[in-house]
Amino acid sequence: MLERNRIFKPIFILFALTFESVAKICDFPSEETNKQCFVKQTLASLAHSPNQLAVDKLTNTLYFSFDAGQGEYLPGALQIDTKRLTVLKGVKDAFAIASDEIANEIYFGGSHGVYKYNPTFKTLKRLDVSNLDIWWLVVKKRLYFVRFPSLKAYSYFNRTVRAMQEIKHTVNQFVFDAQDNIYFINSSGLFSVKYNESDAILVKKYPRFLGIATDNTRQIYLSSEDTIYVLSKILQKLKAIVSIPGVMGMCFDRENNLIYSNSQELVRLTSVNVE
Repeated sequence: MLERNRIFKPIFILFALTFESVAKICDFPSEETNKQCFVKQTLASLAHSPNQLAVDKLTNTLYFSFDAGQGEYLPGALQIDTKRLTVLKGVKDAFAIASDEIANEIYFGGSHGVYKYNPTFKTLKRLDVSNLDIWWLVVKKRLYFVRFPSLKAYSYFNRTVRAMQEIKHTVNQFVFDAQDNIYFINSSGLFSVKYNESDAILVKKYPRFLGIATDNTRQIYLSSEDTIYVLSKILQKLKAIVSIPGVMGMCFDRENNLIYSNSQELVRLTSVNVE
């Protein structure tokens, strides 16, 4: 299986953009002396943002996708510091998105397979892998993905697709932590698989998890129908950090601020402490 040699030249279209600060929102009562609160910034108002977000840390650019009304998702790029929002043309269906932070490249996946985008040279290549409908993407030394509708996990390396032996269950989303342990969510809950092992351990059955992500230190964050949680590394316990309904996708910007999407908007939370 080869990558196509054709280079797509992306076309950028400037978008109208909403960027604003609103009232602070505070987390649940905790044992800390100072309560943690967040300033909510609406980065963009776009209907039907799908589940996966990614940030190019080199340029602090947020990549996302949205339903343009044609049955496929178009990829957008928001330069967070300048608030410039553009649409990348040439990708057919960008439902899943992942960032390769070492190579500074962005991957898009959907019903037409996988595309690799280089923001520096503004080039786009499509991986020549047939019969793929991508639900979820991860880049960790190599490319990993979840296929739809089977919800099975695979890797792509040296132009070859292989089933992930570490994940034998169906999986909605998964990530790697700092020790290369795998955490994944499905309809049965949150599971972990230790590095170089293949036995899945149930970490938490409830609540119903909608999203999973890692911050810049590879700490695990999860979202449910009304709450965002952080998973403690040692005790493997969930701590609720903020109550927000409908969070579907999460990622972190260059300064490790949480960015999330719901069905209507993209939002950044900037942490502040109050007495």
